[in-house]
Amino acid sequence: MKELVTDLKAEQEALDKFVSTLKDEQWGLQTPAEGWSIKDSITHIAFFDEVSVLLMRGDNTPLEEAAKFGFDYTEVIAKRKRSLKPAQVLDWWRNVRETMDDLLIKMDPKARIPWFALPMGARAFATARLTETWAHGIDCYDAVGIEPVDTDRLRHVATIAYMAMPYAYSVNSLEVPTTPIRLELVLPSGEPWSRGPEDATNIIRGTAGEFCRVAVRRRHWKDTNLEVIGDEARRFIEIVQTYAGPSGPGRKPKSAPK
Repeated sequence: MKELVTDLKAEQEALDKFVSTLKDEQWGLQTPAEGWSIKDSITHIAFFDEVSVLLMRGDNTPLEEAAKFGFDYTEVIAKRKRSLKPAQVLDWWRNVRETMDDLLIKMDPKARIPWFALPMGARAFATARLTETWAHGIDCYDAVGIEPVDTDRLRHVATIAYMAMPYAYSVNSLEVPTTPIRLELVLPSGEPWSRGPEDATNIIRGTAGEFCRVAVRRRHWKDTNLEVIGDEARRFIEIVQTYAGPSGPGRKPKSAPK
């Protein structure tokens, strides 16, 4: 938990440092997430960090409220918070994430935390918070036209993408395959990272940065240099996702098929 939460804090601080340099009017820039501004993106992270605190403390009110709105819940929250000024959003996020991180680092890694789809183990929960922070951060960078610097913290994003493979199939009404899939990625430091049987014939190979952008559905795999070998690997790369809920339309390819 210490390693995970340390990396989660680093991801939060990196995004905080970036958005803190923006002028107030830039917080209103639209991101590639349709209808969402930079402020909406940071608000979203802050709100679900706050929800995390409530759920870890045994208050299930957010789950009850979400049940009333279904998958429209995130948009409902965005609309509620749009009157906040950027400085207010930042102060709110800094306070709630500090509380969340302090609670997480003290948790038993095997403890179960209630969540909207299913309860999650504490390790997976911390990984999911890191992943969401990074994913929405990409939207913020995209809105300004800047490419963020990747770090080896992406190993956590790649891990949750691999672990969530059965969910990606089920949410797309597909049968989970028995054919094994292997990921062979290179972290930004140059270190190799892999998951899946070494003798698998369905392989996704490339940089962690490109794979993780596809996994959080911020890039289409055809706009990357990922090597996708085998029919099942090709099917998986089309549906991979790191988060619960509908897959959504994802990003359309900008380039010709590779």
